[in-house]
Amino acid sequence: MRFSSFGGALLCGMLLARAVLADDAGEPVQCTLNYAPAAACRMTDRVADDGVHTIVFAVGGRRLQFTGTSQTGWWSGRLDGQPAMGYELNRGHVVFSTTDLKTRLEWWSDGNEHGSY
Repeated sequence: MRFSSFGGALLCGMLLARAVLADDAGEPVQCTLNYAPAAACRMTDRVADDGVHTIVFAVGGRRLQFTGTSQTGWWSGRLDGQPAMGYELNRGHVVFSTTDLKTRLEWWSDGNEHGSY
């Protein structure tokens, strides 16, 4: 299949627009990656029928994904493909860390940094 220069430019523009929209998707939250200062980020959470969450964070030009399950405030799964655990400090405030402790992601929703019940 051949594209004219216009067709190629149109395709590139469509892909770029899709990437921009993907970054705008999700819920606005605050994140801190590896103890960096908190920054605005986006979070999407999809839950499969078996209860497995796929949570994607767009933070600081980087995308991280946690896939796993929760029970009574504790999380178990994978963060960017590495074995990970997590815990809820309070509703809407969660910390995920790889088991090798190389990556730590903390996030909270508006008003929940210090707890809200």
